[in-house]
Amino acid sequence: MKVLCNINSVALAFAVLLFGFQSNASADGFYFGGGAYQSEAKVETLDDSDSTIGGFIGYHLIDSNIFLLSAELGTYDLGEYSEDGVEVDSSAITLTANAGIPLGPFIELYGKIGVADVSVEVNDDNFDGSETFYGAGISFDILDTIDIYLEYLEFDTEVDSSLIGVGIKLDLL
Repeated sequence: MKVLCNINSVALAFAVLLFGFQSNASADGFYFGGGAYQSEAKVETLDDSDSTIGGFIGYHLIDSNIFLLSAELGTYDLGEYSEDGVEVDSSAITLTANAGIPLGPFIELYGKIGVADVSVEVNDDNFDGSETFYGAGISFDILDTIDIYLEYLEFDTEVDSSLIGVGIKLDLL
């Protein structure tokens, strides 16, 4: 029940940020994206990697020349692994605050922090729950509405999972 309350609290905060935030800086609106990731997992005797995918939809709350802030809802496949009798399958649905700093007209450094509703299965044992996660990345503005990004994400679950990947982000409005 505590996990459900945490998710509801985060969802409410996300809604307040998304619909109630007023700023003098411009906001570009909605965007979506996705990418391909190399995932690595460590648990017990297992230390393995897998190729995975992830995707997100977000909203720019602040988009100025000195600071960027957005909120994202995403889903990530954290991988399937099998080694030395340990089998792992995990995924996450995320709610994220994304803050960035432009390094010029075409490059942006950003950091992410949020909560992940994680589903982890280790040898037929399920470990579902909410965990914090974080990440960082760099984004390259190819056209005004298309960005290519490279990012690193860290999920602290029953299985320590990290992702590094490349993807594309498209502005809708």
